[in-house]
Amino acid sequence: MKAFGFNQFGSADVFEELTSENLTPKKGRVIVQTHAFAMNPFDRKMRQGEVKMKQPPFFPIIPGSDISGTVIDKAADVSEFHIGDEVIGRVISGGYAQQVSVPHLKLVLKPHNLSFTEAAGIPNAGITAYDILKGALNLEHVTSILVLGASGAVGAFLVQIARATGLFVAATASSKHAKFVKNLGVDLFIPTEQLTKRNFLDDAPVDVLINATPATFDNKLGNNRWLKPDGQLVSLNGFSPTFKAVSNQQQLTDFNDAAFHQNRKALVYLTELVKHNQLKVPIARTYPFTLDGVIQGQKLLDAHHMPGKIVITQEAPNK
Repeated sequence: MKAFGFNQFGSADVFEELTSENLTPKKGRVIVQTHAFAMNPFDRKMRQGEVKMKQPPFFPIIPGSDISGTVIDKAADVSEFHIGDEVIGRVISGGYAQQVSVPHLKLVLKPHNLSFTEAAGIPNAGITAYDILKGALNLEHVTSILVLGASGAVGAFLVQIARATGLFVAATASSKHAKFVKNLGVDLFIPTEQLTKRNFLDDAPVDVLINATPATFDNKLGNNRWLKPDGQLVSLNGFSPTFKAVSNQQQLTDFNDAAFHQNRKALVYLTELVKHNQLKVPIARTYPFTLDGVIQGQKLLDAHHMPGKIVITQEAPNK
């Protein structure tokens, strides 16, 4: 089979095409013929050697965790999937390949109204958003939420899941991404350039504030004033050493996705939203399932691209 990986750390050009024998399923696993895989910021960090590892890296490294495709083989103990099923899956690594071995508990059937390209954009960002809203937070008595960084992949899923849950959703992003965020269905959009200015939330603070930006959370811009004194605050990238909560009643969570194991539950929930047209997977750009496609996708990842997922796909490209 063909895969895309690297034998040294560096720029996007370190990627090369690799070949190996076809995969055979181990206990509890399903072999998926990949139709599309998505790229994540973690893949770029891995390529650049920025990921801390307990042991020296074993090259070649094949990154990738978000895949969609067709079941071509499975272990004898796996009964819920069948040969030919169209599926969405999440793996730790190895997704940049024609075949991927996926744990059956990290795999769900792909909805018919979702393309393989769109499906590949769901797992990591979608599961993270689900884990925050349905795991890290207590949504009982919660009616309003503010998402900082709603144009990012996780932020976009947070907005849509919160809307499907029936919450009032406010969101921030750069003004150049205003149309993108508003199309997600937010009730209130606040451009990041205007965060220090007075707005509606000054008089009606929210129950939940989520920092989905790449930065650690601090209160330099005064955005913590938008959270109720007894509200819940979650940050995907930690808190600055100088950060102080408005009150000791506020619940602070430094979110770590590794603390949750809701892969199947999250994927089932997300695909149900897709079936009922309550969730759209934003795609920034697609590239062909080739070495050049992977390299170009990585370069776009380096460039901090427009909102949406970068997907390597065997389906017809974007028009």
